[in-house]
Amino acid sequence: MTSQPTADSTAIEAIRPAMASIQLPSPDGLTPDNPRTGEPQRPATIVIATVLHWLAVAVTGVALLWIYWEAVANFANASGLMGQFVTTPGSLERVLLSVGVTVIGLVIGTTNAIVGYYAWVGYRWTRIAAPISAGLTLSALVLNPLAWAAIPAAIAGAGLLWLPPSARFFRTWQGRRHPGQAFAPPVVDVYYGPLPRYR
Repeated sequence: MTSQPTADSTAIEAIRPAMASIQLPSPDGLTPDNPRTGEPQRPATIVIATVLHWLAVAVTGVALLWIYWEAVANFANASGLMGQFVTTPGSLERVLLSVGVTVIGLVIGTTNAIVGYYAWVGYRWTRIAAPISAGLTLSALVLNPLAWAAIPAAIAGAGLLWLPPSARFFRTWQGRRHPGQAFAPPVVDVYYGPLPRYR
């Protein structure tokens, strides 16, 4: 006589694959491995922080292109920095202001790109670099309103790197890259000459 599956056992079997995919923090406070890659499982805080930093890069790049486009017809209103000075077409001042705007955009884009990438691959120093990058992103205020969108993205991304899931992820990678030294136990029984069993 065969037993028929009950409704409870059928429901449990149906949700078993979903339960197996849930990654809980390991008892030692580290991030569990991703079964597909064998590397520490990347938490949502790291994913969102990386996306936000790269979004800041993209927004800044588009804002720079928009400034260049506007500067052709209306130089003084192309950016906040350009509007602070009275210049004439073709003057050295305009060239220097254009270079200044470009440098500001490159600083914002480069720092956010570096933080986003190295946070993604698990380097703990990005927790310090991210607030610095967010501070440098405040210089977008002298560009145009489109560039201002990079500021909250960089600040939010920096904050996410300090949350506990991110800390566990960085701690796990730190242990993988710099494992502690394991010393062999001291040898106390030293025999000189043939071992006793060979005498």
